[in-house]
Amino acid sequence: MYNSRFHFLKGPFSLGVLARICGGRVYDKHDPSLLIHGIGSLDSAKSGEITFIAIKKTSHKLFNTLASACIMEDYDPKIVPKSIACIISSDPHASYAKIAQKFHPQIPSNPEVSGNADISNSCKIGKKVKIESFTVISDGVVLKDFVEISSGVHIGPNVTVGARTKIFSGVSIECADIGDDVVIYSGVRIGQSGFGFAPTNKGHIKIPQVGQVVIGDNVEIGANCCIDRGSTNNTVIGDGSFLDNLVHVAHNVQIGKHCAIAGQVGIAGSAVIEDFCMFGGQVGIGGHVHIGKAVQAAGQTGITRNVKSGKRIAGTPAVSLTQYHRQAVKLRHLARGTNEKSKN
Repeated sequence: MYNSRFHFLKGPFSLGVLARICGGRVYDKHDPSLLIHGIGSLDSAKSGEITFIAIKKTSHKLFNTLASACIMEDYDPKIVPKSIACIISSDPHASYAKIAQKFHPQIPSNPEVSGNADISNSCKIGKKVKIESFTVISDGVVLKDFVEISSGVHIGPNVTVGARTKIFSGVSIECADIGDDVVIYSGVRIGQSGFGFAPTNKGHIKIPQVGQVVIGDNVEIGANCCIDRGSTNNTVIGDGSFLDNLVHVAHNVQIGKHCAIAGQVGIAGSAVIEDFCMFGGQVGIGGHVHIGKAVQAAGQTGITRNVKSGKRIAGTPAVSLTQYHRQAVKLRHLARGTNEKSKN
């Protein structure tokens, strides 16, 4: 729920304007001049706000919502009260996201460099860069235009940070090139030495990790993620990929474009993940595994071998989602039969 103490709100906007922003259209019988003052979920939206329905099984909530407008895929007079105006969209969730960005744009910060920051004389700082107190910027660092760095950040030698990138407090970055429009949340560690060693009967011999981390444009990295630099190759995260909190990316991992990786996922060294993959929480991915495009893995899936593009998988070891559900049904039947035998 929106709270003015923490978030900036813009508007109001007419329903017609919002429809153009999200690529939808106002339902023919509804008023495009209706003013909308904010956004909200079906449960929390107030009068004057807009909500959305992504799946039809939640449409019954429309009869209890206070929202004045709703984004949906198809208009159905049987499920939409007359008091609610509609925007028709082929992707209501994405349309809602675009409208939410219109109401809650990022607040531009005042570009200033704190006198309490430790900044090397050899680094290059672009236009309108913000650096807060107790941040360390090492030799040879390049900060491009409009970068924002919060307090307590450490950026190691020769790191490049792209334009408009935001780095929150307590982050450390070394041996890395960061793209444009990246968001790095608090506590992230990027570019530390990877977990590489040669085991012998006398102990482990550490292998120097001489690669780097390359992060593309428009990437988001959640709080307390760890991304190791490559051992000889680079660790790469492609454009538009989102990492939730507490994700671990080991050395030499290649993550493609527009992937979404939920919290506590662990990706072992040299794994390759192609574009548009989605992983639920606590997925484990083995070393040197190759995962094709648009693979979806349910939470806690254990991926130990290559996965072809477009597959939906679950379980440990991973199997197709259909097979996983069949196994679950068989286990329930087996358990039921065992219980009946024990009663007899």
